[in-house]
Amino acid sequence: MIIKHKGSYPQMTDITQLIHKITWSGSRTSVARKLVFQYVQDARDPNIPLHVIDNGETVYGYDEEGNEVFVGNVYDVEKDVKSSMVTITAFDHLIIMQKSRTTRKFVKMTPEDIAGAICKELGVLPGTFEATGTPVSFIAVRKTGYQIIMMAYTEAAKKLNADKEEKDKVYFHPVMDGAKLNIINKGALIENYEANGLNNLLNSRYKESIEHMVNQILITDEEGNQSDFYKDDDLIKKYSMIQDVYKTDPKKDTQTEAKALIKKPERSATIDCLGDYRVRAPYSIMVKEVLLQPGQFWVKSDVHTFEGGTHMMKLELEFENVVNEEKIADNDRLDENGNPIKKETKKKKKSKKKEA
Repeated sequence: MIIKHKGSYPQMTDITQLIHKITWSGSRTSVARKLVFQYVQDARDPNIPLHVIDNGETVYGYDEEGNEVFVGNVYDVEKDVKSSMVTITAFDHLIIMQKSRTTRKFVKMTPEDIAGAICKELGVLPGTFEATGTPVSFIAVRKTGYQIIMMAYTEAAKKLNADKEEKDKVYFHPVMDGAKLNIINKGALIENYEANGLNNLLNSRYKESIEHMVNQILITDEEGNQSDFYKDDDLIKKYSMIQDVYKTDPKKDTQTEAKALIKKPERSATIDCLGDYRVRAPYSIMVKEVLLQPGQFWVKSDVHTFEGGTHMMKLELEFENVVNEEKIADNDRLDENGNPIKKETKKKKKSKKKEA
């Protein structure tokens, strides 16, 4: 990776020749991508160019063909005089969306329009937003830009996926394209790439555990009387029955809540590969390796390391398209006129006094 720095001067400076090691990483859960690099700085040695990087300044990362892969600001500077090393930590501009809060009211706006409005308010350049054409209405009180955008897209996805099979459902996730924010289809497959044990896949680790598995839910009414079951017959047949209990709540959908208590076997996989700039969270890749059944896997996290002229990457994989969700609270929902949606409450019956 080629690293350039833009400080107080208008021109950018290529500092790659001073750099010892670079890590470029991201994950589905942390969202903003991070760039960490160590470079030589020693004012006592006249043969070493003296280059100073301060917090708040901008650094850029490029691939070997000169394509921009990272734009971000410096958030941490650590200097070690004895080793003549400076460690720089920078995040892309999604960190602004994750740290900056606002309060906004949205009435009959699509998630793509909401994302544009939040970009404008928080000073992040808008890129390409996946179109949903699905208006939503809610109020966001002291929420981060990231939370607001994901609240809108989570709500739209819920409506769009209502009648779809699991394989056809759509989900959304923010990523940075340079300095611009894009909203993409989460889990989109990286075309013309395969992690293969015969060429670019160097090592893999796989784990499966059923320690926390639950495959049957006993449903009771509000008084604790048994009323129904929700179960996963395939899991019960393979692993035996492990049961939990759900007590009916009149304010919630029983089937949805019971389903949420089902816990499948926990599976994880980590692979070490030759580096490829395209491979990063939250996209998906094809994997062909002896420990894993060949197929599509979703990148939960990625760490790209550049050292000694070698580009390597460590990928944590997920076996299904797990998504980040930011749900709109019931008391933050608005009707089409921008008024709070009032939930009906059951009135308690007053007991009549017996006549004497």
